[in-house]
Amino acid sequence: MIALKINNIKIFMEKLLTTEVFDNFQVEEVTIETFNTFSIDGHINREFFAGEINETANNNNRSFSLWSELRPICLNLIKGKRTPISFKFVLHADSDTKEAVISGSEGDIDPFMLNLGINIKFANNELILTTGTAYNVFTLDKSAEKAWDNYFPSFLESCGIENQLL
Repeated sequence: MIALKINNIKIFMEKLLTTEVFDNFQVEEVTIETFNTFSIDGHINREFFAGEINETANNNNRSFSLWSELRPICLNLIKGKRTPISFKFVLHADSDTKEAVISGSEGDIDPFMLNLGINIKFANNELILTTGTAYNVFTLDKSAEKAWDNYFPSFLESCGIENQLL
């Protein structure tokens, strides 16, 4: 787990809310504090899609909504003349990203046995991203966690998002 401070919040927010940079990430939860506190639980309600055959409508057996699906809602809650008091986004890497990160590590854990996540927190005019790894099985192998911690800062840089390790 590492913590990264985002140097230019405006550029990061533009990339997060108006581009496809994070669209493949899955959303576990969102909390946005403006004139009210808005909370979004990213878990997909399967009952909503009951009886539909279409795979897209059934969300390909994902547990969480994609950022691309919730991004317009979050943009509407955040946009305006006033800066939010705070917000928090908990996102998970998609399967392709997990496989790419893990294949570059020295370990041999199955990508489906873990989640690679990021917490994005804004408060007191400071934006901090924290990486995290959650395993579904017990393991002493931390190579996937190290690979994720190495990958994510370079991912941000490749997207034009300056950051510094805290």
